[in-house]
Amino acid sequence: MNALRTLAIRLNAVLVLVVAGLLLSLTLAWRLHETRNVSGLEEQEYAAELLAHGLPHQAVEILEKAIARAPHGAQGIRLRKVLAEILQDRIGDYERALAELVFVHTFGGTLASGTESAIQVCLNRLGRVYDVQRRQLLAEGKNPLVSQVSSETVIKLGSESVLSVGELRHRLAQAGLSPKDVRKEHLDAVLQGLAGEVLLRRAAIRAGIPRQPEFLAQVRQFEENLALQAYLESEVLKDVQVDPQALELYLQQHAAEFDSPRRVVYSELAFSSEEDGRAYVSGGTVASPPETLVDQRNAVREELPPVLRTINWEKEPVKGGLGPIEKDGRWLVYQVHDVVPPRRVPPQLARQQAQVRLLEQKKAGRLGEKISQLAREEEMTILDDVLTRTFPGLASGTTTAPAGGH
Repeated sequence: MNALRTLAIRLNAVLVLVVAGLLLSLTLAWRLHETRNVSGLEEQEYAAELLAHGLPHQAVEILEKAIARAPHGAQGIRLRKVLAEILQDRIGDYERALAELVFVHTFGGTLASGTESAIQVCLNRLGRVYDVQRRQLLAEGKNPLVSQVSSETVIKLGSESVLSVGELRHRLAQAGLSPKDVRKEHLDAVLQGLAGEVLLRRAAIRAGIPRQPEFLAQVRQFEENLALQAYLESEVLKDVQVDPQALELYLQQHAAEFDSPRRVVYSELAFSSEEDGRAYVSGGTVASPPETLVDQRNAVREELPPVLRTINWEKEPVKGGLGPIEKDGRWLVYQVHDVVPPRRVPPQLARQQAQVRLLEQKKAGRLGEKISQLAREEEMTILDDVLTRTFPGLASGTTTAPAGGH
């Protein structure tokens, strides 16, 4: 009986040790799992910081490590989309970006939304135009193996339509040619130009031009400029208008610019003798230099001296020296430099021109206000000490700051 009791006690002790070991193992596993999760989050935050500091290649390395922890999980799929975006937009490595996008497209399920357009961009930048066209046809429910040549096709390559009648009409219209009046020589010239464009464009793709870093940099610059223009039109300048009262005031203040009379630009010179005056007018040698009484004055008829006021400037435009004329013991010569014709802008056209000027002024003001706002929001500051160090010719003691800066 004692032996049985001793055996039971030993079995209980072993069982307790086994249970304790199992609990310890579970605890360690859970802690390791938590450590890995924290490490993954830290890596993601680190990658974001690297990207914010202009280090996309380093951010890619960190993201790849984080993806490796759960390549097929939802978090891994999300990170792959971010990784593909960096590779595509920040680095220009379209081949690696395409690989990540294909993975997301294949295994991402609902998370794969939006990847098709990005895949087509990568394929296009890699020169795989046919693949892009094939995917577009499939997305439209069309069979890419079926000939795309139709009755509207003007130029084809194999079974592919590359120029339609509509596109040809559009090019003719751009050249100012009407389909009814176009002649064969005109049509041949336009067709040869279009065919050349198609062939050269496809040859450039086959040569890998769209994959060259210089080309990609130009494309990105163009896209950024286009995005900037679209932002200005849709967000900053879309509601800029000219107030009718401001327009009327502008027309009153600038009336001379739209309706101004004929003006004469002249100088008035005084000579001590009639001989010197005559010599000056004829281009001869003057004994003593004249005194300049009026220098390059721009005047209307009512403001001219009497001798110039009597001239019919519309029918007898005079340039050069007139005189000499004796006055108060001196001999005066009037040198006519220019005759500015009258400017009479029709009222409706004047209003249109004034409105355009005011609109440009208001747009410039609105743009300046927006830049000031953005500078404050993003805490932009131009560092004057760096500029002074870089450009020694700058005046010392001045501070350069952006509009709205701190």
